[in-house]
Amino acid sequence: PCLHTMYLDKSMQGHGLMQAIARVNRVFKDKTGGLVVDYIGVAHELKKAVSIYTQEGGKGKVYLDQDQAVQLMMTEYEILEDLLHGFEYKSKIKKSLNDTLTLVPDALEHILKKKDGKDKKELFLKHSKKLLESFALAVPHEQALSIKEEVGFFQIIKAKLTKLTLSKSKQSEELDSAIRQIISRAVISD
Repeated sequence: PCLHTMYLDKSMQGHGLMQAIARVNRVFKDKTGGLVVDYIGVAHELKKAVSIYTQEGGKGKVYLDQDQAVQLMMTEYEILEDLLHGFEYKSKIKKSLNDTLTLVPDALEHILKKKDGKDKKELFLKHSKKLLESFALAVPHEQALSIKEEVGFFQIIKAKLTKLTLSKSKQSEELDSAIRQIISRAVISD
């Protein structure tokens, strides 16, 4: 099965450790990586295992630098803030989940009503996906925790925009199918 998070609570080494790490990092649909939570400290064993399977002799980095993830996260966050420029949401989403949910329709309208709304929608979908990925890598950094409410709000908007896009394409497919059925009935010979 597709795994997002693996908790290491026993000693592992060599081939078994490499397989465990590879399993959680296997890509699947929108999943671009995984998270390994190491409770016992197998980093040294991982470095030795990687040295066996790489030409670099284990000298390369075996992890993503959290500061790089935070930097990417903040870049994507600023892009999404710019896309919502002129829409006041920050003060309300800090209050409660109910206040956050009431903002979603207005946020969708704010994005879609712009003269280049379709482009803004695509940009929002693209950058919110990158924000969510980088946020997952940046947690528990304090900068990541400081914007968690905004990230959640952006995730809700992304889900609604995706659903809106999929429902329109589904309607188009259903309409095409209905037209083909009507034409095929009209063309049937007796």
